[in-house]
Amino acid sequence: MPRIRRVLEAATELSTLLTGAGIVHAFHGGFLPVLLGSTRDTEDLCVIVQGGFRPVRDAVSTSDKFAVVNAPWSARLFVTYQHAIPAIDIEVKIAGEAGPRSLNQHTVISLQNVPWLSVTEFVRAKLKEWVLRAGAEDAHDIAFVLGQFHANIDINRIPEQDMARFVAAVPAAGPAWQAVRARYE
Repeated sequence: MPRIRRVLEAATELSTLLTGAGIVHAFHGGFLPVLLGSTRDTEDLCVIVQGGFRPVRDAVSTSDKFAVVNAPWSARLFVTYQHAIPAIDIEVKIAGEAGPRSLNQHTVISLQNVPWLSVTEFVRAKLKEWVLRAGAEDAHDIAFVLGQFHANIDINRIPEQDMARFVAAVPAAGPAWQAVRARYE
């Protein structure tokens, strides 16, 4: 099975479990730009949930396709989709700690019938990660989404100082960011 289909299958299966348990969620990570047309080769996928880890553990425990891996020393939770070979790891993050506090029609979009962070919230969350670690993968993802979808970015949700720092480090993102700013002047 092609790699993109395997990752999308994992997201779809997990989304079905979480929705069935009434857990509001949206996927995020480097895989979103791949769905949007990026050529970066990645399986980087996480899911942002409202309501904490316990409901996620309970929902996932009902399926033999997933395993839960707790990392108590770092307050992190991972869900492994075991139905694919190789297995796909999905980090679970809490809304507000990663991504927006509220997952709703303004912060979430649907792609392939799976909820994902909107492009604005994706850029905002990736920018927050980039500011902390200046990762090349994060920079690529931000530049790609900003360049392709600048007309859909809400400038009011993007920290201006962080984006100025990003554009200084990644000058290729400058024209797209200027296009976003021009829409609000």
